[in-house]
Formats: sequence, structure tokens, C-alpha cells
Amino acid sequence: MTGRRAHLLTRRAALLGLTGAAAAGMGLAHGAAAQPANSIAPPGLGQDDEPKILLTIAGDDGSATTIIPKIAVNYLRFRGANSIATSEADPPWTTQVSGTMLNGQKVAILIRASSSTDGMSLLAAGMADIGLSLREARPNELPGFMSLTPAEAARDVRPIALNAMVLIVNKTTGIDTLSFDDSRGIFAGKITDWRAVGGKPGPIHRYGRAIDYRSSNLLGASMGNEIILPGLRVVSSYAAMRDSVASDRQAIGYIPVNFIYQERMNWSGDIQAVRFRLGDRLTAMPNEYGLATGDYPLVFPILLYRVPGRDNSEVESFFQQADSVQAHVDGMFAGLIPVTPRLLVPHYDKSLPAAYGNVIRNALRISTTVRFEPSSIKVDPRTKRTLDDLARFLRRLDISPEHLRHLVFSEDTGSPDRNHDISDKLAAVFQRELKARNVRIGDSVSLGATYPLATSNNALGQWLNRRIETWVTP
Repeated sequence: MTGRRAHLLTRRAALLGLTGAAAAGMGLAHGAAAQPANSIAPPGLGQDDEPKILLTIAGDDGSATTIIPKIAVNYLRFRGANSIATSEADPPWTTQVSGTMLNGQKVAILIRASSSTDGMSLLAAGMADIGLSLREARPNELPGFMSLTPAEAARDVRPIALNAMVLIVNKTTGIDTLSFDDSRGIFAGKITDWRAVGGKPGPIHRYGRAIDYRSSNLLGASMGNEIILPGLRVVSSYAAMRDSVASDRQAIGYIPVNFIYQERMNWSGDIQAVRFRLGDRLTAMPNEYGLATGDYPLVFPILLYRVPGRDNSEVESFFQQADSVQAHVDGMFAGLIPVTPRLLVPHYDKSLPAAYGNVIRNALRISTTVRFEPSSIKVDPRTKRTLDDLARFLRRLDISPEHLRHLVFSEDTGSPDRNHDISDKLAAVFQRELKARNVRIGDSVSLGATYPLATSNNALGQWLNRRIETWVTP
């Protein structure tokens, strides 16, 4: 490392208040230990004219390279900065959004594109102001967060958009649809030949990013550990994933929806997007309807986290900017779907079961779908946030209860009577929760396992099926 590069890195660490081991953990080379912060000239006044760092954001790279820099630009503009520019940052950061205030002060926001786990770790360690995640924080990741009341938690975690993964295969495989269980089996390494899932005979070449397997539960398979499964062909980026699948005749991989928009990918070449099927019908697509309702099985919320109880006006203002109309517009142009509830026109590939179709004929669906954890009727923080969103939207609509229908579904336990009993219990909890929120409720209709979105032989499928849909009827 050159002397100048080491100097820049140590200045970055000092600006963040990091010294010693903390600075080393952020990627500083040996021999470039951070100097005490008071030995560094004030930001913007040193020999390198370093800007004042307003915020540091770390986490999910799919979001950190697309929507977050756009929100950061809007935030600096809101703060009154001009000459705003986005550039590559010094490690361990990947992007710097900088500008100049009216008084001449240079300011910047640093972004680190990595993984949800990395974002949570740096946030908990005080090395980032905001953690960027595609999943809920685990109990041991963010000290104090799990003990918060739902109202307190809502202040410190902010869902800003919905993204989704799309499975892609090389067209030579002969595959254009898969069951969700087959997809899980492939990525878990249990299905190894394309012939087993209706494709041309040949070994399946699975492609994935290492950080996905270490930080998430991709496809619901047992991958949420620190072990990369044998046989996985590891790539460094989604661009590399796309190119690898296009060039390998036996390949399967995955691409985020917003990456497709960002790269303007052309599906007419060697890549085929995969649809999920359940029995003889195709399930929800990764389009606006599938993402907004959460019916598509690989939907992920983009979540902004901050440390509970830590007051930071910059973080609060950034959270507000992330909720702005401009942020929503930027997200839609990036292929993301806003988390805010709205009315949707339904779309289905096949005719619906009579018990379902008779209720929703000519109706509009409210995008917010309330879900419960498998075998539970507990209102956890995620369910609570969804109920709050639905209640606010219903109050705004102010629709007569006679035009509201809440359709309550269960997972398939194998017993129709038990399925309907689960629906009844979920409906009772749902009605109680909406009543507590002073909402004109309408009728709940228990439908058991009438219209599943996935098989119920795994936790993710049960969670998808154990749901409450709200419809506005004529």
C-alpha cells in the first residue's frame, strides 16, 4: 500500500472515530494504523481536503449499488448541497456521494456494498450509522433490538421498497418452469441432474454468490450458515452470475429484479427466466402484483436499520428522505416496488377455486398481505408493521365494511377441518388487531388451504400460505 493510500485510509478511520482493532477490521492494512482523531485536521480543512462525513451506510450490495446512492443524492440536495457527485470510495467503502454546502463545506455520505450480515455487524459495532438489510435482524445481531416494543422497533427499522430474485437458466437446459420445491432442492445440492426436473439430461451447475449463502436463507434451503455447499460455483457479482449462466449450457443462477432493470438485460439470448409452478398452474410472477402482495416466493424487503436508542438527526432525516415521493419514483425506475399499500387489479394464469373466485370476482386487492409465522398466531414485529400499514390504508380509503372482505388462508396440514380451524383462529386475531386500530373492519372469510401459493412441507411455504388478503368488492 502506498503511503498516500494508507494516509487516506487512516483519515477515513479517524473521521469515523475508529482506532486500533476497529480500523483493522474495516480493511486497513498492517502498518497503517489509525491515528487518534485529534491528530487529524478538521474535515474539509486538511491537506487532502477531506469532506465531512455525514452518514455511513453498509449492507446489501444489490441495494447499496442502485437505490441507496440515489437516495443519498436526494438527501444532500435536500440539505442544500450543490455540485453533488457519486464516485468510487476508498476501501472499506465502495461508493461516496459528495457535495458542497453553501458555506463551502464539503460533505459526503459513504456507502459500503457488501451483505445484510455485514451491514448488521458494522451497525452493531458502531462502524456504520445505517445498516442495509434484505431480512429481519437476528436476535443476536443488533443488541437491544429484540427487546423493543413494536412501536419502538418501528422507529429504528424502516422498510423502503420490495425487491425479488429471479431464477435464470441457460436455455440449453430445456427448463422454463420449476416447482419451488425443486428449486430449493437444486440449490441445496439434492437435485443434481436436469433430467430429474424435466430438462435435458446433464449435470446441474449451480451458481451463487458466497455472501448470499452466508447471510441469507436463499430459496428456503439450509444455507444460512457459514459453509458454502459443495459443488457451488461461486461468482463475485450479479453481472458475473449473468455472464456465467449465459456461457454455461448446464447453468442455473439468480438475479435481483432491480439488477435486470439496472442492466437492461436482454432475455432473447442464452438466458431463460424461470417461472414457478404448483401442480398444474403457474404461481405469482416477479412483477408488480407478485412483489407488492408478497405472493411471489422470493420477495425481499429492503430494510434500513439504526441502533435502538441512539439519537442521530442525520439518520432520522435520511429515513424521512427514503420515504419521500422522489425515493419511491427512483425505486420504481430501478425496478423496485414501494412498500406503501395500494389497490391492485388481480391477475391469474388459471381459473380460481369457486370458494375463492366467487368472493373476489370484480374486486380489487389491497396489496398489503398479513402473514403469520408457521404454527403461530402471535403478532410479531413484522406482522405488527403489516397490520399498521393495512389499518392506515383502510382509514384513508374509508370504505363501508360491506365492501371489504378479508380472506384468511392456512397452510395445508392434510386435514381440511384443521385447515379451516387455523383460518378461524387467524381471523379472530386479525379482527381483534384491526379493531384495536379503530378500523372499519368488514367480514373475514376462512378458506383454509383453498388456494396455496407453495407446498406446505417447509417453513417458507407455510409462511407464504398462512396469510390474510384484503379485497375491496363492488
